[in-house]
Formats: sequence, structure tokens, C-alpha cells
Amino acid sequence: MTDAQPALESLPLVDLGQAELWQDPAAALAPIREAGPIARTSRGERVVLRYADTERLLSDPRMRTVGGRLLEGIGIDAGPLAEWWKLVMFNTNPPEHGRLRALVSRAFTPRQTESLRPRIRAIATKHIDRMLGAGEVDFDAELADPLPIEVTCELLGVPESERDSVRSWTSELGRVFATRLSEDQRHRCESAVEDLSHLLQELFDARRRTPREDLLSALVAAREAGDRLSPNECTAMAINLLFAGHDTTRGLLSIGLGALLHCPEAVEHARHSPEHVPAVVEEMLRFEPPTLGSLRAPSEDIDAGDYVLPRGNPVHFLFPGGNRDPRAYRDPNRFDPTRSGPRVLSFGLGPHFCLGAALARAEAQETLSALLTAADRIEPTRRMRFVPYATIRRLEGGLPLRLEAC
Repeated sequence: MTDAQPALESLPLVDLGQAELWQDPAAALAPIREAGPIARTSRGERVVLRYADTERLLSDPRMRTVGGRLLEGIGIDAGPLAEWWKLVMFNTNPPEHGRLRALVSRAFTPRQTESLRPRIRAIATKHIDRMLGAGEVDFDAELADPLPIEVTCELLGVPESERDSVRSWTSELGRVFATRLSEDQRHRCESAVEDLSHLLQELFDARRRTPREDLLSALVAAREAGDRLSPNECTAMAINLLFAGHDTTRGLLSIGLGALLHCPEAVEHARHSPEHVPAVVEEMLRFEPPTLGSLRAPSEDIDAGDYVLPRGNPVHFLFPGGNRDPRAYRDPNRFDPTRSGPRVLSFGLGPHFCLGAALARAEAQETLSALLTAADRIEPTRRMRFVPYATIRRLEGGLPLRLEAC
């Protein structure tokens, strides 16, 4: 640690209230990242934008999750949303976090993920066939939105008759993760979490009577084992899995494809070298991460070399900054699926690394492969525009394109 720490007010400002930042966060954050290793928000919270700092600090066990502040920051400290959110696995720290994660981790093993690939491919092909030759279609609405929730519902065991409702509720619930929320949006999010809770309680009751080979039955078994999972934790866990399996994967599919389509050479690279599709998906994740970042707070003062992160003060790790850091990636603003470099930050790091990362990758890989197999021409009809202030990124107006069959 240096003798003279930079004064808080001297640190460069990341203005999360600036609408332009949300349209191209990588470009907006680049000069701030280059000005120094740490920045600040208007509320005095620290911001980390460089890759090496992000990698080191997110993996530091002293960095504790403070997810509850995500909702407090938009005025939600009571009611159904707050009650659900405080039980979500994302908001817990070790050892509680490890207990909850262990209950569901077996559903996301490499073997389980690989076993789902044929079903993912079939779902993607079904949606693609409907879009081929249909003129302008919204890829976001027609495939990126329904596919992840179909996969996650099958994993949990949600009946097909309920999946459209679940898709609507989880999509609505995702809007709560923003830096601004209107009163109408808040009420709609509250209704969504209440409707999801009621449905899941009915499904849990049914699984208690007649267990099946699905994740809902596994959660019931854990609950019945005694002190391992309370009824409220059981419901919160299922909502968490449905929501997380839907919203971020939708962003990967639609935002990632939009980024890919602006690089025709990369499209042809994936089309003619199918074995490179996984590398293309990694570059989609790096270039346009589906989430803006992660929020943590040190459990003690952390000496980070040229600066100190004070105990309890929230720290924002913004992935578009680290994923485009020229210290980590050569020519970082170029979409290049052949690049070598460190692992992308888009699923987080450390104990809170995204549990469903392998499944999300498999969904993107199978969807992209199916799309390139079926469509000879994939033409976006306008540039992407993002919903401002949404920390789980989503497209405003979807991703309109035209698909022509091979």
C-alpha cells in the first residue's frame, strides 16, 4: 500500500445515471479504466474496471456478497420482493452459501449438461424452423426468450401447461435488477414473485405426494430431510433457478448474436468450422456480457496496492471494463473468436461463480450451431439498442432480423 491514498473525490466518476453509458458501456468505461485502477460512483462506492484487479478481488474470500443492497438502492426494503431476495443463494456468504449451492450443484454437473444438449438443439431447431423465410422476425422474442425457460423448466420439472406463465413472470421479475424502477414496474415485479411462489408451492406439494426424477423433487427431498432446506428457502431457490436460467441466458443469446452478426468473418468462421463454435460463444460473452457486473463489499479493509478498499463499502466490478481491458486482451475492441487470452469475466469468479454457466454456454453453442446449419443468410435489420439502467442487460425493441434457409 502506498503512503498517500487518493482522495475519494479525486477518483474518476462512473455515472450510472448517464443513459449513454448503458448503450455502450465498454466505450464509456474505457477512458475511466485507463485513468486509474479504481473509480467511484456518485454515492461514493468504489468501482473496479481492470481485468487483473477484478480477477484477484472477486476471488478473494474477504469480498462478501451484498446483494440485498441491489434492491435497497431502488427503495425496496420490505414486501414480497425483499422477502424473496433475502433468501436467494446469491445473497448468502460461506458457510451458508456452500450449504445451499451443494443442494442444487448436482443438477449442473458436466455430465448433466451434456445430456441436455440434444434437447436444447431440438428446442432451438423448432423455433428456428418457424422463423425461416418469414420475413423480419424478432430473434429475441421468438427464440432467445423462450428457449432458456423451456430448458430450465424441463430441468426443474415445471409442466408444459405452466411454462408460458413462468416465462412471463420471470421476464417481469428480471426488471427489478435496475438502477431505476417505476412504481408500476415495482408492482408488476411483486405480482410476478407472488405468482411464482404460489405455483411452486403447489408443485412442491405435488412432488411430496408423487416424487419424480426432476430438480423440484430433489429440493423437496432436501426439505424433508430436516434442517437442510426450509420451505421458504425451497421456494426461493426454485424461483432463483428459474429466473437466473432465463434472464441472463436470454441476454447471451440475443445480445451475443447481435454482436456476432456485425462481424461477418466470424459468422463464416463458425459456419465452416463448427468445432470452433464454443470459441465463438466465448467471444460473444467477452465482447457483450449479458450482465453489467457484480457487487461486493470487503469484510475488512483490503490492501490492493495503490489503494485500499474500506471495510463494508460496496465495490462494483463492471465486466465490460475488464473484458475489454487491453492489458488482458490484444486489440480488445475487435470481435475475434480466434483470440487467446484469459477466461472471460461474464459469469463472475470466486465462490459466486455462476452455477449455470456450463448450461448457458451449452444453450448458446447448440443454438448457434442450429442457426448456422439451417440458415444460409442471417441479416440484422437494425443495430442493437439496450434498455437503460438494466443491470441484467436486455435489448430495447428486440433483435429484428431475417433468416433465409440454406
